[in-house]
Amino acid sequence: AICIREPPPDCPWASSRSAMSQPPVAVVTGANRNPGIGYEIVRALATKMPAGTTVILTARDPAMGEPAAQELKSAGLNVVFHQLQITDAASVDALVTYVRDTYGGVDVLVNNAGLAFPVQDPTPFPQQARATIDTNYYGTKRMMQNFAPLLRPGGRMIGVSSRSGQLGKSWSEALRCRLLAEDLTVDQLDAIAEDFVSAASEGRHRERGFPGTAYGTSKALMTQLHRVMARDVPSPPSLVAAVCPGLCRTAMATGRGTLMSSVLWLASFAVGSSAAGGADTPVWLCCEVPESERKDYHGKFVTGRRVASF
Repeated sequence: AICIREPPPDCPWASSRSAMSQPPVAVVTGANRNPGIGYEIVRALATKMPAGTTVILTARDPAMGEPAAQELKSAGLNVVFHQLQITDAASVDALVTYVRDTYGGVDVLVNNAGLAFPVQDPTPFPQQARATIDTNYYGTKRMMQNFAPLLRPGGRMIGVSSRSGQLGKSWSEALRCRLLAEDLTVDQLDAIAEDFVSAASEGRHRERGFPGTAYGTSKALMTQLHRVMARDVPSPPSLVAAVCPGLCRTAMATGRGTLMSSVLWLASFAVGSSAAGGADTPVWLCCEVPESERKDYHGKFVTGRRVASF
């Protein structure tokens, strides 16, 4: 069932909405770029969630975020802007305070903000590794941990990750085993993140079992973070998952850190999805998966509306 204005009884939001003292609230990070997946997620949530839903579009730069929100508001959607830099604890705290004081809680958190250096970027790899891990892993973790106490029953925390973070042959068997352990903890993820940054600073990350890409490493950690944090969120009714939007024709696709990724970016303009297409699975997880099916996706990595391997 798709939630358009008033949800039908079998809609994923129907039962949780009836218990709410206020209409639903969604927060989407990294959502100012049009075309862009975050922007399209904001548009779709504001269209498909129940009447009265507020979608908070966030971006680092108000000069870019405010016009993006205004464009959607001009289309009749209930979208507001709030500045957010996920690597800045004070910025995250300010958003948390705003959401808590203004709305009392949150129903959807989509972690879309991320960093990908272009393939030919001259920044030394150790610096790329530090910045990418700080943004894609630690920034996402900061958002999830700070917003978890505000998540209402039936809420969603969805992370826009990537297939480049799947634990393939570019990872050592020892690291794959550590990351896929059933009892993996956030502290252990932090340790692996720091091991990668340290190894990258010495130019020995491949030797120590990591991939050659900072982006892929950060997304692997981000995906596993959603698996770990899903343990503390009951499903049903809630849902926590990481998602790959697929190959999309967006500016972000230029920065994946490998020659093959550069080739894939060029190919995306011929065969890739639009930004709106990339938003499909995240939005589907946010407001279209029936409660009876949520446990099938909880703590999983999802792409094309299907569970994929880690």
